[in-house]
Parts: sequence; C-alpha cells; structure tokens
Amino acid sequence: MSKPQRIIEAARKRFRYYGIQKTTMQEIAQDAGIAVGTLYLYFSNKDELVVACAEEFVEHHRAEVEAILALRCPADEKLRKYVAARFRQARDIRSNSRHAVEIARAVLRVKPDRLEEEGLLMWDAISKILKLGVEQRVFTIANPADDAKIFLYSIAFFFPNALNEPRVPPTEEELLSVVNWFIGAWKGQRAAAKKRSREL
Repeated sequence: MSKPQRIIEAARKRFRYYGIQKTTMQEIAQDAGIAVGTLYLYFSNKDELVVACAEEFVEHHRAEVEAILALRCPADEKLRKYVAARFRQARDIRSNSRHAVEIARAVLRVKPDRLEEEGLLMWDAISKILKLGVEQRVFTIANPADDAKIFLYSIAFFFPNALNEPRVPPTEEELLSVVNWFIGAWKGQRAAAKKRSREL
C-alpha cells in the first residue's frame, strides 16, 4: 500500500471512530506509520483528507460496478446484486460510525456536488445493466437511460444519507421487492411483445 493510501485509510478509520474535529493530523500520521511532515507533503489539511476519502469511496463504487458487469449472469441478477450492494454500503456508512452526521456535513461542505455525483454514478451503472438486459433479451425497454432514471427516483427512499435518516430505517427486503417489481414489469413487456408477435 502506498503512503497516500495508508494516510487515507488511517484518516478514514480515525474520522469514523473519533470524528473529524477530534482527530489531529499527528494522530493520522502516527496511525499511517509516517512522520507528520511526510503527511503534510501529501495532504495540507483535514479538508483535503475528507476529499480524498470521498474520492476513494467513488473509486470503490466504480470498481464494484465493473465487477458486477463482468459477472456471468443475466442482467436481472446483476441489477439485484448492484442495488443490494449499494444499499449495504450506504447503510454501513450511516450506521457504523457515531460521527456519520459530522462526516456527511464535512463531505458536503468540501464537495457540495457529492450527492449528485453519487446519483449520476448509480444512474450510469443502472443504465448499463438495463442496456445489457435488452441485449441479452431479458428486458424489453425502449429507452434504458430513461427507465434507469425512473427506477432511481423510485428507490431513492431506500438511500437516505446520515443527515436525513428516517425514524424507521428501510430494509433490504423492502428494496428488493421494489427492484423485483420493476424487473417483472420489464420482463412482462417482453412477454407481452412475444405474445403479440405469436398472435400476428
């Protein structure tokens, strides 16, 4: 692991356990096994580390998308796997730190477009899965990009951030029931199209 990666990992762990305000650059350097002067060569302040942690999260998301797209399974399975993985990741971020609200506020302060960026990443991934489903003849969708947008709006409730956590948290089972409803509709369109072609 490179020095910047060690620093980011140390910062991420410290931020989640102690919060950003109570974490010092000296503590991050110590956890990363480097001198504090070396840390400042890579990151001049905690804001830069918050940005780096957020960007690492984005890169992890992109790698996850590529891994799911590469799986040898039908598009409907890929969609379920992707949405469930995103749900678990979002839930873990909200629930695995007493400082989730502080971290969310800090990320949005230094990267105000972060939520929009995450939404666009999800829209792009879902669009690719739906296009693949059309190619595999699993789905009948006239415009996968438009359907991906409608799908995202429909599941947004299941992805609150730490700043708007609902009183009763959504469950993965409830989310998958919505996903399955869409899959059934997309497959149903194909079944209806096949039936019409047989009748002709």
